[in-house]
Amino acid sequence: MTQNEPPNKTYESGMAQSSADSEAQPIHLVWRVVYTLLLLALLILMGLWQTGRIAGAAPATQESGTPLVLAFYYTWFDENTWNYNTVPDLPATQYVSRDRGAMGRQIEQAQAAGIDAFLVAWYGPNGDSNQTEPNLAALLDEAAARNFRIGILFESTSPFINGTGEATAALAHALNVHANHPAFLRVDGRPVIFFWRPTNWGVETWRSIRDQVDPGRNSIWIAEGVDMAYQALFDGHHLYSNTWNPPSDLTYTNQKFANWTAAASQQYGTHKRWVATVMPGYDDTRTGRGNAFAQDREGGAYYERSWQAAIASGPDWIVITSFNEWPEGSYIEPSVAYGSRYLELTSQWSAVYKSGGGGVSAASVAPAASVAVVAPPPTATPVSEPTAFVTADLLNLRAGPSTDFAILGQMVQGTALPITGQDPAWPEWWQVSYGETSGWVYAPLVNGAGPLEQVATVSAPPPVLSAAAIEQMQERLLAPPVPALRLPDWLQPAAEK
Repeated sequence: MTQNEPPNKTYESGMAQSSADSEAQPIHLVWRVVYTLLLLALLILMGLWQTGRIAGAAPATQESGTPLVLAFYYTWFDENTWNYNTVPDLPATQYVSRDRGAMGRQIEQAQAAGIDAFLVAWYGPNGDSNQTEPNLAALLDEAAARNFRIGILFESTSPFINGTGEATAALAHALNVHANHPAFLRVDGRPVIFFWRPTNWGVETWRSIRDQVDPGRNSIWIAEGVDMAYQALFDGHHLYSNTWNPPSDLTYTNQKFANWTAAASQQYGTHKRWVATVMPGYDDTRTGRGNAFAQDREGGAYYERSWQAAIASGPDWIVITSFNEWPEGSYIEPSVAYGSRYLELTSQWSAVYKSGGGGVSAASVAPAASVAVVAPPPTATPVSEPTAFVTADLLNLRAGPSTDFAILGQMVQGTALPITGQDPAWPEWWQVSYGETSGWVYAPLVNGAGPLEQVATVSAPPPVLSAAAIEQMQERLLAPPVPALRLPDWLQPAAEK
């Protein structure tokens, strides 16, 4: 039996070890679970610390009824931006857009002025020289640290987006990447994107894009411009600029587009948001544009009238053009010329808007000391005359109803032109007035509004052609005759005149 003792001891020893292991196993498992959870928690905390999100809680989702004040914001300024040859004024503190310190300062200035979010101009995610993508990502982190919000102004004419395929990919990136950031602007849980010049493509093209990137319509898309047809697809409307040349009545313009947005809500059976625009003035005369002009700030009076007109239109939200669009002179950021005057006015008027906007007048807000604010003129009665609103980016005003006529001037998108006549021989042209000038515009490039049936019948001027050219044209038109065609007087054969 002696020979058998080792195996017996081995068996007993193995049984004892097995029993000990089975008792220790639950204890080891519990410690592994606790260790894993602690490690995951540590990784999450490190990630939050690295992005700066611990410094401020993520902003709460806004509700539809919240009266938001937004501001367009630009991130493409660098060391070469700040000189009086290209901008009409300089920042009180010069900066480069990639500087996170500048971002933080601007966010805090906006918050103090009652601004709820920046709408950041964005060129898409691609392009070696595209500053807007990394700057947007940095700005979101800085906003999260300060309980501020960031939305996107999608630049449809971006130099880094070539065609609808790249636009679709860019919007997918915006919704799948940036919109998931805790600082991204959301209303009713839906991320908000504004669109610059959606007229770059037709409504059905945009429908195809949105069906691909947002088939459930889980985001809010706000269109820009004067063409309300885009409300068939978009969720609201705004005018990037309502400071036009020649100037329009701000109250009338805001109310008209508010009414059109309400009509679109009824037409499509869903609420379309009206976002009214306020502007401090405008001056793009150093951009080199052929149609550049300036609207004086009037010591702040123009800005106040702009706020009054916006509030009176009953908007869902108000957007400021702009926080820092320096080349176009529409900035409210502190500057050398104006100091913090326009942030102070923004603070006062945003408070009026968010309190319900009752009793809005220049007297209801005390102006800052040492600045004389001119009282706004009485609101003009809305015009009921036939009017052409320019829908093209740039429209030629010509001396007659044809491209053969000389160009008298150029109108920017949104310009309102009183219609003074039409020649039945030229049904696709309107005779309009522009200041003291009378000219002709191509009808497909404008929106005709008002009682167009009251437009007077006029005779268009003959083109500046040589007698030989006119004779040659007459000969072509007379052989064979076209009896159903009414010819302009200047082309009628001599025998019929």
